[in-house]
Amino acid sequence: MFDVPKLVIAGPGHSAVPAPDVACASVHAWRGKDGKLVATGHTRAGVHWMHWPNLGAFAFVPGAQVVTAFPLPDIPGELIEEIYERGVSPMALQALGLEALHASGLLLPQGVLGLFATSETGKSTSAYELGRRGYTIWADDSILFDTGATDPRTLAIPFRMRVHTVGSLSQSSIRTATFPDSAPIFALCLLERQRGPAAPLVSIEEMNKADAFAALLMHAHCFNPHDGERRGRMIQYYLDLTARVPVLRMRFRPSLNELPAVLDALERALEELGGMAAHP
Repeated sequence: MFDVPKLVIAGPGHSAVPAPDVACASVHAWRGKDGKLVATGHTRAGVHWMHWPNLGAFAFVPGAQVVTAFPLPDIPGELIEEIYERGVSPMALQALGLEALHASGLLLPQGVLGLFATSETGKSTSAYELGRRGYTIWADDSILFDTGATDPRTLAIPFRMRVHTVGSLSQSSIRTATFPDSAPIFALCLLERQRGPAAPLVSIEEMNKADAFAALLMHAHCFNPHDGERRGRMIQYYLDLTARVPVLRMRFRPSLNELPAVLDALERALEELGGMAAHP
């Protein structure tokens, strides 16, 4: 298991630097689907900062194995930990030189299948339901790539599932396994919801390299896109990844009741792609 930076909560008397002006060219702003500000990222005096409005701030230094949180008063520690795991840790790892994709992952016989998509599309739920079919869940919200490997590989990192499930089975129904420290990347799959009475239940196709690269870059974690040298290394990594790993696009109707049939189609597509057994 890869050692992610440790979260440390700052004690009384310690405070974060003020949140930056989002209009500043050196500040990166993350926004939700509704356009509201979710977080900002910037670097000040060699320290990387992420500010989350009405929640707190996080700081980390290149080369350090610690991320320090500065929660606002009365913010529960559990919420700070969740923000760190899902929102801060991937950005910190990317800023420190690795690459991370907003994706869930499953460990298959041929390697890891990554399911990437915008938030609330269904990647975690799909991974969870495939876990109930016997596959090993490798990641929930972020896949971390081993940028130093000679072949496309992903590193195992700690995670906790957060899903809307089909039926009433609990997470204990997922098969657990001892993870290897890393695993090859078998394939990546972009999930897209499609709506309307004429929309088919599911369609799956392999994307051309140009579209696959654009989709991966859109969903890649990036702490500071204004850093040209760091962004250039990220772009080169995803160009190489796209050239070596097949990327599928799965469009589907967003219905929990129909999800089993959608995942049946995905399993068939993976069989055709790599000759894998339909069931582990």
